[in-house]
Amino acid sequence: MPYGQAKEIIDSAQEFHRRASLFYQELADKAEGARVKMLLDYLVRHEAHLDRALANFKEETRSRALNGWHQYAQEQCLMEPFDVELYPAVMTSDDVMKIGLEIDSCLMASYRGMAETAVTPECRELFESLLLMEKQQKHKLARVALEIDEM
Repeated sequence: MPYGQAKEIIDSAQEFHRRASLFYQELADKAEGARVKMLLDYLVRHEAHLDRALANFKEETRSRALNGWHQYAQEQCLMEPFDVELYPAVMTSDDVMKIGLEIDSCLMASYRGMAETAVTPECRELFESLLLMEKQQKHKLARVALEIDEM
């Protein structure tokens, strides 16, 4: 497993969110249902928001924790490619939700693993904060998906 500084791991997570946003946009471009398109459009914006949130987090977190070295806990999650071709044009909101939750769970597993293996309390706190942010966003996604589904 490769090593990296916490700020590099956050950079990787930002790139992950940018790729996820593009992935959802490509799915929205080929999707056929109005509700599914609405949910995918939300996910595009959701991932762009998370990218910006991580940039702000890095800027506001001026601690030695960002310079601490870590072993990537779930490297395959952060680097896993998104392949639009694996998904059909006709999907349900539940299908999209399942994709979204898998992506969120992947990052949560990465942050959890890095928090558990952190060498300093500051580093553990940093990744626990990121994990909490992802958990909150996961709950928000579930609420939005439910609202769209009930329309």
